[in-house]
Amino acid sequence: MELDPYSILRKRWKDIVALGEALTFRAGQVLFYEGHEPYGIFVILSGLVEEVNSGKDCGREFWSSPQGQVLGLSHILNGSPLCCTAVAATDCEVLFIPKTLLEPYFQQGIPGASP
Repeated sequence: MELDPYSILRKRWKDIVALGEALTFRAGQVLFYEGHEPYGIFVILSGLVEEVNSGKDCGREFWSSPQGQVLGLSHILNGSPLCCTAVAATDCEVLFIPKTLLEPYFQQGIPGASP
């Protein structure tokens, strides 16, 4: 039975988090922009991040992990542009994990994906 991408994340989260790079964003700095292609996911370790969008209803962009909220994941999985701009509301510590390092994990469980 094939695993869905979220199950793969839960199962391999410790391995995936080890790939991340710790970054600091000061209040007011932008993590990513609406309409841009996602280039990775952001795990919010501390601080608050606000979603700002142009009025489109794209739902919550957050997924919970043991370390904190994850931003950008749904867009990595479905290949769509980011539906909001993420701005640090307070100083934030985040873990950035590039898309290129995530793809091998997702290909393991996506039907029809090449290894």
